[in-house]
Amino acid sequence: MLDAAQARVLHGAEGDGCWNSKVCYSRRSYARHRDRKNQQRNRQRQEVIIELLPDKIEVFQALYYAVLVVYREAGAESIVHAISAQVWQGQIMVALVPPIHCVGMVPSQIHRYVKKLLELLENKYGICKFAAQERLDPQLCSIRPCIHHQDAIHAAL
Repeated sequence: MLDAAQARVLHGAEGDGCWNSKVCYSRRSYARHRDRKNQQRNRQRQEVIIELLPDKIEVFQALYYAVLVVYREAGAESIVHAISAQVWQGQIMVALVPPIHCVGMVPSQIHRYVKKLLELLENKYGICKFAAQERLDPQLCSIRPCIHHQDAIHAAL
């Protein structure tokens, strides 16, 4: 915030003695113009990304990939409520494996189901593993009747 003469007095021989003419001028200039230079760098990076995207994106439009959707509450120890899968080709969803309830299944049974699901996806689409796993809250489960929805509880009574 000080000009160079004031900074030299404060940090020079009469002050704390840390002033070094070889580096302090450039450091002060960098500090004064840091925001503007960073903004220019960010703009240049964004322009490069925008120019590269149109050429490369067409290659990915033909790729198939699958996303495993797991309905479970947040937390490492929570049980799996239901499992579903989505198959995508580029930006378009081409298939949806409907969810199944996993309540009552032991973990080995869930793993076995996921392996069979992957075998099916590999035979049909050439997908050998899931690209991503998405966790959804059990309240979003679309299966009816479901223990997480009041209509199922009232229907049983």
